[in-house]
Amino acid sequence: MNLDFIGRLHPLMVHLPIGILALAAILEYLFPKKTSPAQIQLVLLIGAVSSVSAAILGWFLSLSSEYDEDLLNKHKWTGIILSFFTVVLWAWKNKGSGFSKFKIVSNLLFGSMLLFLVLAGHYGGSLTHGEDFLSIDNLKDIDKIASKGAFVPVTDTSNGSVYEKVITPILSEKCYSCHNPNKTKGNLKMQTYAALLKGGKTGPAILPGDALHSELVKRTLLDLDDKKRMPPKGKKQLTGNEIALLKWWINNGASEEISISEAIKNDTIRAFLAVSSQRSEPSLGLPSIKKADSLLIVKLKEKLWEVNSISKGSPYLDINAVSLSSLSNQQLNDLQEIDDNIAWLNLANTQINDQAFKFISQCKNVLKLNLANTSVSNLAVNDLKKMSKLQYLNIIGTRIDDAGLMQLCGISAIKNIYCWSSKVTPNGVENCKKKYPKVKINNGDDYILVKK
Repeated sequence: MNLDFIGRLHPLMVHLPIGILALAAILEYLFPKKTSPAQIQLVLLIGAVSSVSAAILGWFLSLSSEYDEDLLNKHKWTGIILSFFTVVLWAWKNKGSGFSKFKIVSNLLFGSMLLFLVLAGHYGGSLTHGEDFLSIDNLKDIDKIASKGAFVPVTDTSNGSVYEKVITPILSEKCYSCHNPNKTKGNLKMQTYAALLKGGKTGPAILPGDALHSELVKRTLLDLDDKKRMPPKGKKQLTGNEIALLKWWINNGASEEISISEAIKNDTIRAFLAVSSQRSEPSLGLPSIKKADSLLIVKLKEKLWEVNSISKGSPYLDINAVSLSSLSNQQLNDLQEIDDNIAWLNLANTQINDQAFKFISQCKNVLKLNLANTSVSNLAVNDLKKMSKLQYLNIIGTRIDDAGLMQLCGISAIKNIYCWSSKVTPNGVENCKKKYPKVKINNGDDYILVKK
């Protein structure tokens, strides 16, 4: 067992002395008549042991060199001084409590302990969440930060670059929490283009023109249980569309300047924009059902399915096969016991074929279905038509043609269909739009990106 692993217990241990030492101060000054010296001594002893333990674990964790050095030193030394005052206070209470004329010593020790408790906690929070986490300006601008990089379909992106408006929001959401000026895991910062080129311990994060040898992409393709996987297990993972976009951007030179209006001609960019524009749609409007068994969810994740709730507390699930490119029809049986809970289903870039829809069509509450770049053809359309609640359908890169599209537009709830790089022709799209004017059919010519 290495020191780095032991050090990772620090966040677990560090909260114990905070609560214990605060309790000691409360008992000492708010309930002095109801608290015996022996009780104070016991509480301080537990506080001293836990604070020293937390300091030792914190020192082990600091050896990983994943944090801003100046901020780390402040947190480390305030934690060590806190441990010192805690131990001295306990020793004084244990040996010197009978000397009432020295009460001022006890007060000074308590005051020093609480001061360094606050300072150590503040610097620890800054290491974890960023130096400006508690700033008033940061709280005022939180709505702006939350909406940064939002995607909507528009008609002009002449001033927007792919890096600024597409790549940066992805990295911000999935990578910045561990790779920022205050926390530089692997000595890697990612918040500027120059930082990506500079890289960290293992070299540059991006190698323009070579996505598969770029650490930024290589780490996302590792097994979920691999220690080098990024984002690590337990963190929000990149989607298949996001990984495809990063590959495209790097393979095409990883330019900081290329505009979206230039890049929009590429299928990868258009597919990403189409999916991004639907992030908040469709609204559920589904009946109340029981949540899926948590053990079943765990088993699915062990089999590399990406499973997330549509929203906090919702029984409906977003199922994604992003890590299962070799997914076969047979493996869809994994989902049988939660078929009613599936609202969003992403099977893009997998090995499924028309036979898979005997099962998929039984998922009666699916609202969004992504079949991009699969071998699906018109033979699956009759089964797809049974999905009466389906609102969003992605058939990019499939073998579905004009006849199949016309039938799919007849699904009662359908609102959006994306179909470029399939067998669908421009004439077929126009015919469908005339017959089903309320259905938005996108063959790759309409979507571009801006920041809200």
